[in-house]
Order: sequence, then structure tokens, then C-alpha cells
Amino acid sequence: MSVAVISSIALVVSLALAIYGCRAAIGQDTSFTACAWTFVFVLIQLCVAIAAYMGMVVDDIVAALVLNAVLVAAVALCALPKLRGHIDRPVATGFCGAHPLACGVGMVLLASIFTMLALEIPSNHELWRMYPLCALLEWAIIALPMLGLYLIFQRRGSIPAILTIVLALVGIAEFFTISFKSQPIQPGDLSALTTAAAVSTQYEFVLSAFCLYGIACAGVALVLLFAAGRQRPARNEHSRARMVAYVVSGLVLIGALVSHVSLIDYYNALYVQVYSWRPLNSYYQQGFLPCFISSAQTIAPKRPRGYKIEEAQQLMKRYAASYDAELGVSPERAQAQAQFEAEKPSVVTIMNETFSDLSMYQQMHAGYEGPQFFKSLSDTLQRGILYVSAYGGGTANSEFEYLTGNSMAYMGAGVYPYTIYDMTRTENLARQFKELGYETLAMHPNHATNWNRENVYKQFGFDTFMAIKDFAQAERLRGMVTDKATYDSILDVLSKGTKPQFIFDVTMQNHSGYETQQIPPAKQLDYPIDGQSVPQVNEYLSLINESDKALEYFIAKLRQLDRKVVLVFFGDHQPFFPDTYNDAWFTGEPEAVHTARLWQTSYFIWANYDVAGREQKSSVVDLSTNYLSANLMHLIGAPLSDYQKAHMVLQKAMPAINMTGFEDEQHRWYLSSAGNDPSLGASVGVARNDLAKMQFFEMFRDGKNVFTKMAQAAANETNPNLDPNPAD
Repeated sequence: MSVAVISSIALVVSLALAIYGCRAAIGQDTSFTACAWTFVFVLIQLCVAIAAYMGMVVDDIVAALVLNAVLVAAVALCALPKLRGHIDRPVATGFCGAHPLACGVGMVLLASIFTMLALEIPSNHELWRMYPLCALLEWAIIALPMLGLYLIFQRRGSIPAILTIVLALVGIAEFFTISFKSQPIQPGDLSALTTAAAVSTQYEFVLSAFCLYGIACAGVALVLLFAAGRQRPARNEHSRARMVAYVVSGLVLIGALVSHVSLIDYYNALYVQVYSWRPLNSYYQQGFLPCFISSAQTIAPKRPRGYKIEEAQQLMKRYAASYDAELGVSPERAQAQAQFEAEKPSVVTIMNETFSDLSMYQQMHAGYEGPQFFKSLSDTLQRGILYVSAYGGGTANSEFEYLTGNSMAYMGAGVYPYTIYDMTRTENLARQFKELGYETLAMHPNHATNWNRENVYKQFGFDTFMAIKDFAQAERLRGMVTDKATYDSILDVLSKGTKPQFIFDVTMQNHSGYETQQIPPAKQLDYPIDGQSVPQVNEYLSLINESDKALEYFIAKLRQLDRKVVLVFFGDHQPFFPDTYNDAWFTGEPEAVHTARLWQTSYFIWANYDVAGREQKSSVVDLSTNYLSANLMHLIGAPLSDYQKAHMVLQKAMPAINMTGFEDEQHRWYLSSAGNDPSLGASVGVARNDLAKMQFFEMFRDGKNVFTKMAQAAANETNPNLDPNPAD
């Protein structure tokens, strides 16, 4: 017997009970409320049954039986007068009969426990790992508003039931978010809902058995709230004083929660700390709501210790002077600088969606050797590992680091600057090249609203933004515009342009999910991991192979192009699944090293001409994304800002820094929490602190008016490149 059949049988039973019960209740004072509650439970069953028939529910018989048993029982309790009478105040006995308010409050508090389970169970399958005090804190965060709403609305259970339903849906959303990118929902995700909606069609949504258990817990919570609502005073027992007392009590409870969340520093006072390198573990051990609140409190940028505007400016000048006295006067830099001033090559950057070399994971136990053309390109100016601040998703944070030179290391977990902060003052490559006389073009073959790009690119100073409607006839793979199609557009722009150009291409071809089964057979690769084929891995590796071929095509075309072009190519993050193999195949190593493997991709800087003073022999320099733009400008002889000069100097003491950690000059990796590690050298500590101050100045100045004020709706009305009705 399948889940769909079980759900259908249970739905028929519930409908029969609902029809019988509601007809029998006609004329009773409580008929409307009871029928409304009945409708809610039947609607939940209907949604589950439809999802099961659509293949969106895992075929777990036990979970289906548990869920439908709870829902049928709930319908019977609400619909049948005889059963309902056992919880009605007039016929209640014992404790509840004598103390209906205490009974109702007790039921609400118990319902809040089941609401917490509905939130946690879909994704957190080992609740016993939660710290007891964190579990108690999460229960209190749920219980206070539920009880407050219960009292404010005169002991009605329907209003707090809305909170139960919302949190149950959040629990399911958390399950899908973790499934798709191995990261929990964080506050910044709420500012990027349009982006999530735009790419959601690429994922396969299937409710797990734990999702069904979570819905069952929500069902129990709703039954308890229905019962709590039946403990209301009879009409003749209402009094204005009692009603006011309930409202005041409820407001006090909700006010207490608001004050608690607003005034208490979860990270430092309660030690609810979301570790950026392992956020899932933090959520599992400390609970969804405490971690979410702790992360939300970090969105407002915190001043670095001892920060002063004048000091940050002096730091930047000092580092710039150091660059000018050493790297800036080298013969190689002087030759490249003279050539750049005379010729001004066009600069193209390809930030390739989810491009990474998974052969680093012991060749995936399948003999996988990685993207061959990318690895064999021998005439780059520079190449190496790129330590990024995104894993499984969060593309915009990688481009933010590259375009601005700022590091997510100082931003806090779950922050997406594109959707949160005002970017008008932020130094960036587009504005820098524009001031050098370049035409500037941003390209992203998807919705212009993704990650608020239509606003950010305007603030950055891009002249043109090519979005999805500009690729209406482009070649697609799995419904996504291919890398090659974007490269053809770039070649077309380069061939028609008369001025030097800066082009920034954010590709889409390799975006997750990876179980679409839409790779043509001729392009589908199969790498059995330990002898077993894994569909999502094979689809991803097939896509990377197509990206590698497209890159080979693009490089060949650039070699033939009759104008000078510099190409920067890098991957924004790894896909969401390598953590499984990282944990299984790399054991007993330092946590910092273990984590750093997940938060890295690869890059190269290449030119189709001989850059003066440089040997194009693919020298290897491992660095982080925030340093990449400074390295580009240094290598090709372009003018550097003082901030970029500071990066080139800081890179000696701290070769890489990202969301999870940093590297010292001996190339030892540390987690970002390693402030007091005895092996940590003084130079890297100074570098971290100095960069924090300079970055805060670059982004926030005095720390006031830092949040974005541009509403997407306003930008949509004026952006000629934004399709108001986009479609993939």
C-alpha cells in the first residue's frame, strides 16, 4: 500500500466524519468554530494526498500512517459532538473543570512543545543532540507569543494556531533549503526570496518521512489549541475587567519576548554562536530560532574594536605607501603599467556558476580527474586555489568579494550585502574601470531581480545589464542558458565595441539542483562512486565537462580576436553535496583544514597578448576572492586604488581570508574563531584587525545609514533591462 493510497483512504474517512459532524452541529453555538477547525485538518490531508499523487512525498508507510492517524483523530475530535463534548468546559471534569484558565494555558504550553517539534523534526533528525538550555530557550521563544496571543484574543486557540502553521511551514522550508544547498535558512535569505523563487524550478521537492512526522506534530499542536479554545468562559461569565486583564497579560508576554530578543546579545551573552564554517551543526545543536535570532543580530554591522574613521584612512594610506615603495616600483610592474596606459586592454570576468574541481576529493573514488582544459591551460598570468565565502549557494557573496575587494569574513553568518546594504559608496571594479574610460557591462542570463542585482549594478556604475530577456533565443541546457551562449554574447560585444570594455559575466548553466535528468545522453557522464552511480554527482560532473568545453571554445576565439583582452575566470562556490565525501574520506585532520576544502574553488587570470614584464607560465598563487581584483589590476599594469594596494601588501601576512577562516604567512589555516591560538603569528593578527577597520570604512564610514533604501518595485519601473514577466 502506497502513501498516496493511505492518504486517500484517510481523506475519505475524514470527509465523511466532517460532513456528518458539521451537519449534526448545525444550530449549536459552537458549530461554526468546530467546522472551521475541521476544515483545516481536512485541508492538510488534502494537500498531503495531492502531493503524494504528484510524487512529492517519499513512500514511507509508517510515517504516512502516523500522520493520517493524527489527522483523522483530529477531524473526529472537532467534528463529532460527543467527542468534542469531552473537552468542552461545561462538561469538563477534574482539574480542567475546576480551573478552565489553567487548563487552557497548560494546553497552549503543551502545544508550543509540539510546535517546536514541527519546526525542528523535518531537518533536525537527532533532537537529543540539542543543548538542553537551547531547547528550553527555543520553547520559550515559541510559547511566549502563543500564550500571549491566546490571552489577547480572549482564550481563542485559532490565532496562536496561525503561529503553529507558520513554524511548521518554516520547518519544511528548512528541510528543502538544507537538501538543496547544505546550508540552513539564515536571516539574509529573507531578503533574497525573489532569487529563491526564480531558481526554485530547478529543484525536486519531495517531502521526507521526517517532514510527515513534523506535520503530524503540528497536527497534535493544533488539536491542543482547539481544545484550549474550548476552555473559554461562558458568555455570561465575560466581564470587561477580565477581558482587559487578558489583553494586558498577553501584551506583557509578547513585550517580554520582544525585549529579550532586542536587548540580549545572543552571541556573547547567551553563547548561541552560529559558526560560519559549520552552520548546520550550530542549528542542530542550538535550535533553529535561537540561531536565526543570533544571526539576525549580526546584520547590523559592528564597528571593529578601536575603529576611528581617521585611523582607517591613515591605515590605508600607510599600506598604499608600502605598496608604492616595493611592489609598485618593481621593473615588472613598471613595464606592465606603461603597456596598460598605452593600450588599455578589455577585461572580461567570468564568474562561473558552481564551477569547481571535485577531483580534490580523492578523485571522487571514481577516477575523476577534473575539468581537463581548465587544468591544462599553461599560459595564464596567474592561477591557483580561490578561497570563497560561499558553499552550496550564495553566489552574490562571491561576486561581492571580487567586485569590491571586501571580505565576508567581517560580515557575519547569513548576511548578503547585495540585498541588505547601501552600495552607493562602495568601491568596486565597475566604477573603477568606468573612471578609466571603459564601457562597463554586467551579464547574468536569469532574472535581473536575482540577489537585487538590478539595483546593485546600477549603484556600482555598470552602463548596461544584460538579463534574461536579452537571452530569449539563447541555447539552453536543463532550461538554463549555457556558458557558451554567454561567451558568444561577449564575443559579439567585443567585436562591436570601439572603447575598452569591462565585462562581468555571471553564468547560470551549472546551477543546482542536479537531479533534473535533463542532460542529453550524449553529454551525460557516469562516474560510479565506490562502484555506485549517484545521479546528482553525475549530472553535476556532466555540467562541469560542458563548462570546460565552452571555456576551451571561448579561449580559442579570444586568441583569434584582433584586440587585447584579459580574462579572469573563477568558480563562485562548490555544489552542496561534497561535505558528505569530505567527512567520509578525510578523517583525523585539523578542523580548519577540513573545512577549508569545502570553501574553495579555482581561478586563473589570462591574456590573449603578451603582458609586458610578466611571464605567462601559470604561476600558482592561492588567494581568497577579496584579493582577486587587486591581483588582476597589479598584474596587467592597471592603476590600483589605495584599498587595492593595501590588499596586495596584506596578502603577504594573510594570503587568504574567507567566511570560515584565514591563512597565515606559513600557509597554516585557522578557523575564524582562532583569535587566541598560541601558534598564531602576530603579523596575521595585525593584518586581520587592519583589514577589518579599512573594510568598515570602505563600506560604512561612520556606521550610519548603512541599509539599502532602493525598493525593487521602484527599480523595476525604471530598469529597461528588467523583464516584468520573466520566464526561464
